[in-house]
Amino acid sequence: MASSDAKVTSLELAMSVIAHEAVSCFCGKEQQSSVQPSRLTSCTGGIFWGKRGEKWPSSTDDQPLIPWLQVVCTEVDGLSGPLYNRKAVCFYVRQPFGGYEATSTFDGSDFVVREYALDDELVPLTRPAALRGHPYHHVTWKELRDFPSISKYCGLFDEAVYRALCEVKDFTFENHSGIKIGGWPTPVQRDQEYPGSHDLQIDMTENFMYGDSGIGYLSRDGERWYVTFDCC
Repeated sequence: MASSDAKVTSLELAMSVIAHEAVSCFCGKEQQSSVQPSRLTSCTGGIFWGKRGEKWPSSTDDQPLIPWLQVVCTEVDGLSGPLYNRKAVCFYVRQPFGGYEATSTFDGSDFVVREYALDDELVPLTRPAALRGHPYHHVTWKELRDFPSISKYCGLFDEAVYRALCEVKDFTFENHSGIKIGGWPTPVQRDQEYPGSHDLQIDMTENFMYGDSGIGYLSRDGERWYVTFDCC
């Protein structure tokens, strides 16, 4: 009978184990732009869109929230879960953000999420004059294969194999960081979580940072979104 603490001692086998755990994700790439287009686009910063007559969201003490991430769902083929069959979902957050978690509201909190149906007519919202910085960055989406962080295998692979994997340049089996829909959540200090643990992650962007190398993990629970942060 094999020992319960037996480790993978073959680099080739280790690579096969990682390759077997591939899942699909959609990665968002930020691109600077001097002018925000007049059409609805996925973006961070700039001016987010909403229904005619809606006001820009604010915190409980009436401070304007920053435009964290606008996902135009119709730009991404193959979405599932809470982003499926929607026109857009807009995430706003307070800066600086206090604490490490929050549940969304439509307005009047440190974390606001607004969802829009396919038949909703959307227009640019009036951005508060008091809101400074956070320029428009276009976000483009690409479907990629995603893998766990190498740290997941620390106890499974032999030390020499694990060390060799960590030193591989241009590693094929990448755990993608940044803005990501689905896939394997990118760990910071917490243990590797599994696909489906969260619907979306937002790593540091040019417009928002949480702590040092912080990541926001977002999940929809019932009618609301829930965000938790982790950082170094």
